[in-house]
Amino acid sequence: MLSYLFIGIFIIAAVFNLIGTQKGREKFGKISKPFLALSLCLYCLFKGLPNPDLLLIAALFACWLGDILINPSDVKWFVAGGAAFFVGHVLYIINFAVKIDFSAFPIAIVVPVAVAYLLISGAVIFTLRKKAPLIMLFALFLYLMSNALTNIFALVLMVNSFGIWHLLSYIGAILFFLSDCALFLLTYVPEKPRFYKSDLFVMSTYIPAILLITIGLTPLF
Repeated sequence: MLSYLFIGIFIIAAVFNLIGTQKGREKFGKISKPFLALSLCLYCLFKGLPNPDLLLIAALFACWLGDILINPSDVKWFVAGGAAFFVGHVLYIINFAVKIDFSAFPIAIVVPVAVAYLLISGAVIFTLRKKAPLIMLFALFLYLMSNALTNIFALVLMVNSFGIWHLLSYIGAILFFLSDCALFLLTYVPEKPRFYKSDLFVMSTYIPAILLITIGLTPLF
């Protein structure tokens, strides 16, 4: 039962964080953000006892570190936070990969989907080309590729072993990808307002992303 307490803490933190995306209420976002991934780490720990999913906990801890470090208005902290999230995606990929039966790899599904992620990532980076330095464009593209790979492995697991939990984890992976694309556009091309170029959109996709990935890999029941 203790594990469900941390899901409750996550939901409360999520509500306050979304409130904090509104102008003049930023303090709610700053206070609540550290509790998001951390509460999911503790959920995985207690839900999985006596053998918790340490890979998933490590991935969520990397996301927690990314949440703490990232600051789009400061290049150094933005890179540091991005690096932590990159590690998180590598760990997510491994987590999905160890559950996949590669003898039944759905290549006919994976190839067109992978091309779609590549084209979307390329379009985002192309949009940033006038504002971000070349080395940053390379780093952002590499990061989006790691995010896309998380999506691909989540998709393969869902196809190989279809069920509600694996479906939720793939939906979570999609939302994570959308959140990061929106964050990059918001950071480097803010002068053309769009509904997706806002703190509210970034966090309203990121928050359910990490929740769905988590409960998809460590089901609620």
